[in-house]
Amino acid sequence: MRRCEQRVSYRLESVIEHWHLSATSSWHGAQHRIGLTGGIASGKSSVAHYLQELGIVVLDADRYAHEALKAGSQASEAVLNRYGREVEVEPDYDIEQSAGQRSINRRELGRIVFNNQEERRWLEQIIHPMVRARFEHELAKHPKTATVVLMIPLLFEADLTELVSEIWVVHCLPEQQLERLKQRDSLSTAEAKARINAQWPMSRKCEQADLLLDNCSASIRWERQIQARLALINPHSA
Repeated sequence: MRRCEQRVSYRLESVIEHWHLSATSSWHGAQHRIGLTGGIASGKSSVAHYLQELGIVVLDADRYAHEALKAGSQASEAVLNRYGREVEVEPDYDIEQSAGQRSINRRELGRIVFNNQEERRWLEQIIHPMVRARFEHELAKHPKTATVVLMIPLLFEADLTELVSEIWVVHCLPEQQLERLKQRDSLSTAEAKARINAQWPMSRKCEQADLLLDNCSASIRWERQIQARLALINPHSA
């Protein structure tokens, strides 16, 4: 536990007692929008699930990006036209495919874009505007919701900080991140490192945070952090 605290330096007590909103976030509307981010496989989904259990609306950028590449979509066709059969799924193995539609082998697409920065940027130029537009669409469905969480793994990389009021970063040790990613996605060490290196370093994300959620050990640690912060955001709902 202590080694984790030493590797990622922060003062939770100071954050709670002397709260300031990050200069990085720039949404100043009446609705409080929390940008939930962190490194890949750092534990964002666990935090999001906990927030949903508390009754908080969570909007998921990964879901929107996944849906943007569904079979038959414009983005999917653009990808297939660029890479051809290299990333096309055989019809017998594609649960998404319907008659006349081609779909993407996402693992093969990942192999390409996580090993070639130019190709990754090409894909992001297609997907990121679609994700932004989807957020705007989904947020419009919750005009009277006091607090909404936007889970955006590439919050900084995609320049989406203007959508949020404050930023929460989930962090863990680098070796934990690597092992979790390898196990979760059945990746080799090299494949996992390529995905990690495609994002901002964890330390850089932590520097931009309003709240650092410690996922180096038991979840009770970050659950308490969240409870304390939500009590400040919504003092009358406790």
